[in-house]
Amino acid sequence: MEIAWWHWIAGGMLLILLELAIPSFFIIWFGLSALLIGVIMLLAPISLAAQFTLWGVTSGAMVYFWFRYFKNPDRTKAGMSQDVFLGETGLIVKEVSELAKGQIRFQKPILGSETWPVIADETIPAGERARIVAVMGQTLKVSRK
Repeated sequence: MEIAWWHWIAGGMLLILLELAIPSFFIIWFGLSALLIGVIMLLAPISLAAQFTLWGVTSGAMVYFWFRYFKNPDRTKAGMSQDVFLGETGLIVKEVSELAKGQIRFQKPILGSETWPVIADETIPAGERARIVAVMGQTLKVSRK
């Protein structure tokens, strides 16, 4: 079985798109690694075993660096004034409308949590970005970004 360079590119794009459907900020590293392998394959073909080994190593390295250096759990803003968070943007994971609460997820914790119930004056479908316009107790009010 032979895997061409464009298979890696297509697989990488699929994984990155999957990240939009499942906002975990984890799958993206495997997709970016697959894109990297596709580019390497375009420049210099390598064996199938080397492709998968390189993909595994680069994926693991990207995940490691994400958790080790970029995603620092000690950088929460828990305990700070709610006004500090106005304007922060997150990803709507459950559709919000004028009549129904939704849910938003942030890349880093806001007021001690990564996910929050939200309300809005407009319908914002899942997968779109929104920004905080008010903090109302245990609920955030958001608008489209």
